Amino acid sequence: MASSNGEHPEVMSLRRLSSRHRDKEAEARRGLAAQYYEDLQCAAALEEALDVITPSYQRFRITRRLELISLAAFGVAEVVVADTVVQSLGFTATATNLVAVAVGGTATGLAWLVGHEWAIAHDPQAAAAGRQGWLGLAGTTVGVFLAANLGVRIYYGVLAEQVGRLSSSLVAPVLSGGLLTAVTAALMVVAAFISAHAENRKEAQLRIRLKRLRAQMRGLAHRAGVMKSASTAVLPTITRESPPPAA
Repeated sequence: MASSNGEHPEVMSLRRLSSRHRDKEAEARRGLAAQYYEDLQCAAALEEALDVITPSYQRFRITRRLELISLAAFGVAEVVVADTVVQSLGFTATATNLVAVAVGGTATGLAWLVGHEWAIAHDPQAAAAGRQGWLGLAGTTVGVFLAANLGVRIYYGVLAEQVGRLSSSLVAPVLSGGLLTAVTAALMVVAAFISAHAENRKEAQLRIRLKRLRAQMRGLAHRAGVMKSASTAVLPTITRESPPPAA
């Protein structure tokens, strides 16, 4: 039976159903678009906060995870270098490995300490708070450590040559010990540089939040019609607005 305007009741019902569906979908898209721009504003604020709290000498963006991985790699390299010297001490295989690990771990720990103290020494807030750094003491300890390494390598190099009745000259032991010590020092310098320029805990937390927020924004941007409805939605004005991606 047709209605007064000549349309079938089922047709009218289907049109009302379609209209309600379109209204709900448009409302959902407007909500998603508003959420996108709120996240965009929050991301801009996080980026601004990171720019403010990150010192000028820490612009290398070395993450804490990269710092840990690098220190572990340098620690292994230091152990390998130390093992070449410890083997000449005549220890058992187990004792040789333990001493090499201890020496390599000490070298890596001292390098981290120097980098950490260097960052504190260049932090204006630490200076304003009257925090006393130990950069000088850490540098002196590293110097003593390297000098002891060099002395041990030269001494046992001379003993090895005397036992082998090769020569009593100091040239070869000094060159060999100096080369290995230089390698150790170079590894420590690189490890200290990474530790000095790595991000602190606050920076790491903000960067993680920013990464998660950007992932959430990408999810919103890929929803159907979000950016299309954003052009007609009434949205709050933000200070750092970048053009949203296309739907």
